[in-house]
Amino acid sequence: MLYGREREQRELGRLLAEAASGRGGAVVVLGEPGGGKSALLRWAGSGQEFQVLGCTGVESEAELPFAALQVLLSGAMGHLPGLPGPQAEALRAALGLAAPGGDNRFLVGLATVSLLAELAADGPVLCLVDDAQWLDRPSAEALAFAARRLMAEKVFLLFAAREGAALPGLPELALKRLDATAARALLAEHAPDLPVHIRDRVLAEADGNPLALLELPKTDGGEPGHLPLPHRLQDAYQQRIAKLPAPARNALLVAAAEESGALAATLRAMTVLGLAATRWRPPRARG
Repeated sequence: MLYGREREQRELGRLLAEAASGRGGAVVVLGEPGGGKSALLRWAGSGQEFQVLGCTGVESEAELPFAALQVLLSGAMGHLPGLPGPQAEALRAALGLAAPGGDNRFLVGLATVSLLAELAADGPVLCLVDDAQWLDRPSAEALAFAARRLMAEKVFLLFAAREGAALPGLPELALKRLDATAARALLAEHAPDLPVHIRDRVLAEADGNPLALLELPKTDGGEPGHLPLPHRLQDAYQQRIAKLPAPARNALLVAAAEESGALAATLRAMTVLGLAATRWRPPRARG
């Protein structure tokens, strides 16, 4: 359940219904860190009607051309043979499936449009792009290009980005902080046993930020700090990690170093370092 996001859910629900009927579109969800953007994307992708493609911007890959596009389109490459020859050739080259053939970003954008339209012939398509502020520029350009040209297809592109990182030319949906009623309901669900005085302090310090409402009660008994909220959240995570056994902390460090989320690479690195998979148990037990 998403607390305090009824307006956003209604608006996205309407747009998704229109996309499913053949009137595609795109929206950029903007908000502060911890504001609930990813949760809204997960909610949008939870329906059964859409074929879902997804990718997440990775800061360390922001200088790698088409890194994000390769992840997003990996589940649609079976439709590549149906594209016009020049478009297919340009997309193959951009995604490292063929020898580079020069800078053909216009053709890559057209190929992205065509590929998503081909996929939509099998059923409505939903593209979820999280942390769009860290997309590599060629991927961001190709996706924005496609979003502006898929209005007559059963395709919807939903981006999430931090404030100030909008994609030009695309409509925006700004997430505000939760109001007092929604904040209390979220806190009550996830930390029902907080003493009243601690609960009130957490509500005051979180000031409607959903992530803060979830994380601040887990450290220091919910006692308030004196750092700005983003640093306070980072400090909260650091305190929780510091209480783990050293092998478990090392396992988390390995996972953090593998920023693309590739589980196989993470497990191989842990094996090399002599960290058994059982090292995940303490951090998993503590959420």
